[in-house]
Amino acid sequence: MGKNTMMRKIIKEYANENPGTPKSQLEDCCKGNVGMVFTNGDLSEVRTILESNVRPAPARVGAIAPINVVVPKGPTGCDPGQTA
Repeated sequence: MGKNTMMRKIIKEYANENPGTPKSQLEDCCKGNVGMVFTNGDLSEVRTILESNVRPAPARVGAIAPINVVVPKGPTGCDPGQTA
């Protein structure tokens, strides 16, 4: 997996070196969270391996939690000036 900017750069360079290649269309697909996997192996096996390595993303400010979160009463270890 790589950064979208790097993937677009490499695809663009490849397309410039190989004019008329259909791979130049991949550049438009590099938006959002994208990962490209090229294989000659069994696709279902590759998919199983990739799905086993999925990790949840850390929370971001202003994001809505996909599940209910309960924080029990008690000391937090922070003084009142450190809490929002």
